[in-house]
Parts: sequence; structure tokens; C-alpha cells
Amino acid sequence: MLLQSIFIGLVAVFMVLDSRLLGRLNFERPLITCTIVGLIMGDLKTGLLVGAQMEMVTLGMMIVGAGGIDMNLGSIVGCALVISTGANIETALAIATPMTLLNSLLTTVADLIRLKLCHQCDHYVEAGKYNLAKRVDILYGPITYAVFNFIPVFLAVYFGADLINSILAVVPKFILDGITLGANLISFFGFALLLSTMVNKKNVVFFFLGFVIAAYSGLNLTAVAIISIIFAIVVYQIKYSDSSELQTAGAQVDKLDD
Repeated sequence: MLLQSIFIGLVAVFMVLDSRLLGRLNFERPLITCTIVGLIMGDLKTGLLVGAQMEMVTLGMMIVGAGGIDMNLGSIVGCALVISTGANIETALAIATPMTLLNSLLTTVADLIRLKLCHQCDHYVEAGKYNLAKRVDILYGPITYAVFNFIPVFLAVYFGADLINSILAVVPKFILDGITLGANLISFFGFALLLSTMVNKKNVVFFFLGFVIAAYSGLNLTAVAIISIIFAIVVYQIKYSDSSELQTAGAQVDKLDD
């Protein structure tokens, strides 16, 4: 179990470094990471089943205008413990939830460290110490991500879910609530920055329309996406079908004139 815990911890490291250092390979999805965990533990079928369920849970927890809850780390731990204990697939969610809360706490601590590293990097650049600045950026940053993902996953898989619950039991509730509020505020700010580069006078009405449908209709994001695709196809046909017919008619008239 020790060797498997190490490999599963490395899966968590690879997951967090995917979009930050390795490009975008889509390893930040529970379906992918749980499948890899299933391969490591010799139960690919359960890994796929748990990954599919946790993927749907993750999609369902996405919030309009916010980042939602990051279930990736919890999904890895939940999948590993379900396979090792032989529990049913639904148990993965019960295991992933406290792990996700613990991950939010650890991510906040890691962000404070990375913020300090950013200022240190700026200081080295101003002092002309470019090699030191490069080392902080390329080496220390990824190491921070790796440590704060490897350690909790390794300990949780090796010692079981009881360790996670015991840690969360001693953390005051107001700290967890504050972390959740801070994460939502950061998500709102990031979403606003994204919209500032995407929204213009021509498409702003469609953003507001989608927001109203998603926020007040009670539909999930999959249903809203399907409605949006159908709506886009209808608008495209209304806008361009008449013009294409006119062009075809004009071409026929030109042939008659000739």
C-alpha cells in the first residue's frame, strides 16, 4: 500500500501541474485521474465508474459566475479508498467531501506562500539577479504545488479517511467559512476579468440571457449548454439562410441574362 500511495500522490502532483507547467492535457478532470488511480490499483473498471460519477458531481457543483468547488483531489482519494476497501461507488463522494474542504484550507496556505514567492521574484529582477528570479519561478513555484498536493493525498490514501475527518474536526468553522468566501470572491474577480475580454456591444445581451436562464431556470449546465447550441443554430439559420437564397436567386438571374 505504501508504493501505491506514493504513485497516487504523484498523480495528484501531475494533475495540479497540468495547466500550470505542462500545458493543458485535461488531467484536471476526475474522470481522467480516477481512471489512472484504477490502473495503479489494478481495478480499472471501478476507477472509470468512480471517475464518471465524480465528474458529474463536479459539473453539478459549478456555479454561474464563480469557480465552484474543486473536487479533483477529493476524487483521487475517494477512488483510491473505494478500491482498497471494496466499498460501493457512492462512498467516494462521502470521502471526497471532507478531503475537498481540507484541500481548500491547504490551497489557501499554499497561495500565501506563492504570493511571497512572487514578491521575492520581483525583488530579484529589480536587483538584476535574473538567475535567482528564474529559479524561484521555475523551481520553487512548482515545488509548492507538488508538496501541498502530494502530502495530503499520500497521507489520506495510506492512513484512510479517518485522518481527514480528524484534521477537519479541530479546524474552527469560521475559518472554513472564511476560506469558502474568499475563494468565491477570487472566482468572481477572475470571471469579471474574463468577461472584460470577451463581452462587447454585439454579444453582451447573449451573456445576460444565458446568465438569467442558468440562474433562475433550475437547469444544470449541461441543459443550458444544449439550449445555447440550439439557439445559436436557429439564430444562424435565421440570419444567413435568407441571404444565401438571395445570392442563389441572383446567380440564376445572371445566368438567364447571359
